[in-house]
Amino acid sequence: MAQKNTPLRYKLAAALLGKNKAFIPHLSNTLDLFDGGNTIKNYRTKSEAITANLGWAFTANDAIVRPTAKIELKLYRRDKKGDREEIFDSPVLDLMKRPNGALKGKQMRRLHFSYMNFTGESYILMMKGDKPFEPKKGQLPDSLHILPAHLCEFVLGDTYSQSTVKFNNKEYPITSVIRELNPDPRNPYFGQSIITAAAATIDTDEQMKDWNRRFFANNARPGLIFSTKEEMSDDAYARWKAQFSDQHTGSENAYKNLLVENGDAKPYMVNQQDLDFLNSRKFTRDEIFAMFQTSPAVVGLIENANRSIMDGAMYTHTINNVLPRIEDFVELINTAFVQVFDPTLELDFENPVAEDKEAKLNEADKGVNKWMTIDEVRELYGMDALPDGLGAQIYAQGTLSPLSTIANATEPDTTSQDAKTTGDDPEKTDETTKEGKKSFPKPRR
Repeated sequence: MAQKNTPLRYKLAAALLGKNKAFIPHLSNTLDLFDGGNTIKNYRTKSEAITANLGWAFTANDAIVRPTAKIELKLYRRDKKGDREEIFDSPVLDLMKRPNGALKGKQMRRLHFSYMNFTGESYILMMKGDKPFEPKKGQLPDSLHILPAHLCEFVLGDTYSQSTVKFNNKEYPITSVIRELNPDPRNPYFGQSIITAAAATIDTDEQMKDWNRRFFANNARPGLIFSTKEEMSDDAYARWKAQFSDQHTGSENAYKNLLVENGDAKPYMVNQQDLDFLNSRKFTRDEIFAMFQTSPAVVGLIENANRSIMDGAMYTHTINNVLPRIEDFVELINTAFVQVFDPTLELDFENPVAEDKEAKLNEADKGVNKWMTIDEVRELYGMDALPDGLGAQIYAQGTLSPLSTIANATEPDTTSQDAKTTGDDPEKTDETTKEGKKSFPKPRR
């Protein structure tokens, strides 16, 4: 077998470093330090972009797609007046809950939102039996199949309705595919992903992770640096290396006493470059989260946070990430086939934005018996109205009497009271009273 030629740069490095001789790196292959590493990725293609679904990008994406996919979808029928009635039994809901034999509705939506984040495009194929389905009034597809967006090719036709989608050596008319995209300003008919916008940051993070992986795999930063006073023979070096590997490497041999004969061993300390590396990794993490509009608190990285800060982070996350995506998805499905099937039907969702409990309580506290009745306040909290209509009206405040007493109280008899002031005969009145005026004694001079 022909001998493998050693590159000139490796020969030069070996000559300069004295490989396997006086300079003994800790169980590492010195020539691997001259490895060029991975090439820089720009994630311009969808196939490249989907490979970024790992590390912090995976974490940020998962924090978005899971809560968005689990939002409950609801179906309503709208009448001519615009009033809506919720529908609980419909083939539309069945199709959304079980789009095909392989995936459940939540799983398909997770894939949809992930493809939108990583490739900027998503493709859902509508099928009727084993043939592509084109939406028609009174007809629904039998199944929905989400296609791997990074393997799909969109071919723009003379008009958009004449466009096709190529996947797995097959062509499907665009009318049979539910296509969603984040339009690329450079070409509005194609999508732009978050990964493309954050390409430099994500690649930097991946390069650092790969460097770190090789760093530990190859012991690139040795725990100890050995130097010998005399040059060792190849056999002596091989024996020493095997002995050290057996007795002083691995977690079970950590911190064993080391004896070095006719040599010197110095510990390798963490230097400023290592600290800069750790800070850089944290910086790229935060920048990736910013690209996805998430925060470390959303994914469980809590630093000096209390319940109020966590609630604020989740509220912002829901407003910026979850709500817009589920709105777009519901609008897409309605336009694609639901309202073609039946124009009176409307797919909607349960609002995922949590209510502001403190603001709600303040409104109830300040509004009760002012502009809100007690029953209206109780309704805000899902409670039944008070019996006998006791909470259906606004009562004047400042009394300790029970509501039943206040509600049943009679008005005072003002006629008899006036009679007491003018005598027993209510008909007997003075001239001043007849004129509707009160008389007062004249002041003394």
